[in-house]
Amino acid sequence: MNRREFLVASAALCLAGCSGRRARPKPRPKPRPPTLAELEPQLRGPLLRPGGRGYGAARVIENERYAIRPRAIALARDERDVAACVRFAARSTLPFAIRSGGHSYAGYCLSPGLVCDVRRLNAIRIAPDGRTVTVGAGVLAIDLITALAARGLAVPTGSCPTVGIAGLALGGGLGFASRAFGTTCDNVESLRIVTADGRVLTANGRTSPDLYWACRGGGGGNFGAVSELTFRTHPVGAAAYGFCDFPWSEAPEVVAVWQRLAPHGADELYLICRLETGTSDPTVRVFGQLLGGSEPAFREALAPLTALPGASLSTGSRSYLDVQRIWAGCATESAAACRELRPSAFAAKSAYFHRPLSPAGVRAIMTAVETRRGGTGAVLLDPYGGAINRVAPDATAFVHRDQLFSAQLLAYWTSPAGGGEADRWLAALGRNLSPHSSGQAYQNYIDPSLAGWERAFYGSNLPRLREVKRRYDPAQVFRFAQSIPA
Repeated sequence: MNRREFLVASAALCLAGCSGRRARPKPRPKPRPPTLAELEPQLRGPLLRPGGRGYGAARVIENERYAIRPRAIALARDERDVAACVRFAARSTLPFAIRSGGHSYAGYCLSPGLVCDVRRLNAIRIAPDGRTVTVGAGVLAIDLITALAARGLAVPTGSCPTVGIAGLALGGGLGFASRAFGTTCDNVESLRIVTADGRVLTANGRTSPDLYWACRGGGGGNFGAVSELTFRTHPVGAAAYGFCDFPWSEAPEVVAVWQRLAPHGADELYLICRLETGTSDPTVRVFGQLLGGSEPAFREALAPLTALPGASLSTGSRSYLDVQRIWAGCATESAAACRELRPSAFAAKSAYFHRPLSPAGVRAIMTAVETRRGGTGAVLLDPYGGAINRVAPDATAFVHRDQLFSAQLLAYWTSPAGGGEADRWLAALGRNLSPHSSGQAYQNYIDPSLAGWERAFYGSNLPRLREVKRRYDPAQVFRFAQSIPA
């Protein structure tokens, strides 16, 4: 039998032995999503429900604007609880969020579904040689500052005492020591993270290096649930600090001098320029610190500012911890009071500037401050340069390395209708500053109203971040309105 005869015979055999209809395999039933009742016995910590004890306090976050009521809040006791929550979220249809300090500007630290609260993961372990510190994801900035200061050490953090150190580091992390020691994320040596498949991975320069890269500036809640971080520490001593106030009429010259001085000064010098109004007439103030410096040295550094008409400077020198408590706004309060979350209703935007702000740009800020109604309005200018800008834009996911300074635009209110007015004020100010800015924005000041936020937050690092997202979370278990898409 040749090949043709074989094929003909085979076809005839099939026609004779087949009915003409092939039985279709039955589709497999989809797995039933797990229930919260099934999650609860898997947890060592409590699972809080609406109306239950502790639920009301557990859902309080920094921004009162977002009154989100989760279906359940899991108070994770340890890393195993975090992993159980992630595995549940991967199979569930409920929205999912990770909460640490509760400072997401847009309320993304809560969800209407399940929230995994990691605040009980609050251990701090300083290495015997003092070169590193390992912290749980629930550690607050003030607790880390305090523990390290007792050993004459520091990790650069922000000024807000109740910010969770994990979220701060994942999105970058800028503060008064950053020009000397880099961003918070620059000091992450290693981290442990629960990925979407429920695995617990160690990410550092040798193990899962792509995940390590993405978790240093790629934003919180994007790639997994971090349970622990190890930071590089820096020795610190006393710091000089001060406040310099000016007449409002001098604001144009203050900003002009500040932007020539602050981004280009010694690494140890960090000066913020704040233009603000609310409970009083508009004010302009420059304040900051000089790490390891004396009061005379600090005053000398500020000489270009104090030479302006009407400048009023007050200075001091204290321990590193005491100065950070000044910036935290709790210098005269107890340690417990310094750890208390103080919610308020606010909205915010941010912008970066890679060249000096022109007089027209300064006038845009002043006009906005002068016309703010219905609450407080402020613009805070933070200097870059120093250790921040010595890191290449693609060395970590934090891309903002070639900027002179950033601006944080803030609006607070107390009346029920204040939110709308604040939004309009911020939108107008953002539009008026746009021609002067670089187009970048700070991901830790996450802004739900920002168009083109992906490029603004992550710039040229966005394609690589999306690749990491596809690798570790292809089903987007970790998702929210401004999460990195897979």
